[in-house]
Amino acid sequence: MGIDMKMEKEFHMSAGLGESSYAQNSTLLQKNVLQIVQPMLEEAILSMKLTVEWKNFCIADLGCSSGPNALFAVENITKTLKAKCVSAGITVPQCQVFFNDLPASDFNSLFKILPPFSLNTNLQNEEGAADTSYFAAGVPGSFYGRLFPDQTLHFVHSSYSLHWLSQVPAEILEKNSVTWNKGKIFCEGSRAVGEAYFRQYQRDFNAFLRARAEELVRGGRIFLVLTGRTSRDPSDQGFIAFPWESLGSSFNDLVSQGLIEEEKVDSFNIPLYAPCPDEVSSEVTREGSFEILRLEVLRKSERFSEEEMEAMTGSSASLKDAYGRKLAKQLRAVTESLIKHHFGEEIMDALFERFGEIMGKKLSERMEYAKRGGHLVIVLERK
Repeated sequence: MGIDMKMEKEFHMSAGLGESSYAQNSTLLQKNVLQIVQPMLEEAILSMKLTVEWKNFCIADLGCSSGPNALFAVENITKTLKAKCVSAGITVPQCQVFFNDLPASDFNSLFKILPPFSLNTNLQNEEGAADTSYFAAGVPGSFYGRLFPDQTLHFVHSSYSLHWLSQVPAEILEKNSVTWNKGKIFCEGSRAVGEAYFRQYQRDFNAFLRARAEELVRGGRIFLVLTGRTSRDPSDQGFIAFPWESLGSSFNDLVSQGLIEEEKVDSFNIPLYAPCPDEVSSEVTREGSFEILRLEVLRKSERFSEEEMEAMTGSSASLKDAYGRKLAKQLRAVTESLIKHHFGEEIMDALFERFGEIMGKKLSERMEYAKRGGHLVIVLERK
């Protein structure tokens, strides 16, 4: 199964390296997540069984987007692999890293910040930073389909990508049906809508697993981090529901102001789903090619940064407003391509200005949402 052609052509994080780009606005969430899960990523590599036959070690970073976060994860993987080989007295294999994302993604910005290549990892470039010790290549395409030849990959990494669905569930756009998501833009509230999103998730995750089962060698591993929830109710999306509900309110405020038509909002939905561990486990078991080594939700309520806690619990209205604007810049960098395609560019400033205001006023509510979800960490091994 491939991705919906409209999604493949339309969807990408905001390009470039400027102030409004994803590269400049992804630190708030994704870099923080990468740092939290770093020990788990290292453990997933250190516990792998390496064979002398693996003269090359192929790594795929799926949904890499652009910016330094992609390099942070890959460099952690290659450094840990080298340390494991040196400790075991094994020749360090040459590493090939494939950076993957949808064709509309800004691969150029990613490769512009890639350090110079050298197989000698002790060398430093003119700025004093270590050169890369891996071969790099870009692979455009959807990770819901095949991307690589049979049994060529040893390690697959994906961070904050696999909660994006290949398409919006078709049922939620059927007017006057029980699954019609009228007035809302996300999987929330209605059990029927939640179940429609869940069915789409099942199709997509199964397609992902089947594709990776063909591409990974036996003993190869997958390390996934995505948004997850603790509730078994698919309409309760936990922590991730907080910003999307607020964005939905922002859209409806613009409808009230006459800036956009109600029908436009009714026909717009975010193709994103945060699964619970039981849903992941069921799909992995059903597909049958992988063993689950780790599956857990790291609740966001236990992992707020000091900056986030101060903004949520402090009494300063100006601090809350400033943090709300920061969250608005982050979400705009993620969703701008989808929203502009559906509504046009004219509403973007007004929409995210309103979103920032709502987030600033509702920051104290984030803690309750954060108790119901956070970062879902999955480690799989090819049987």
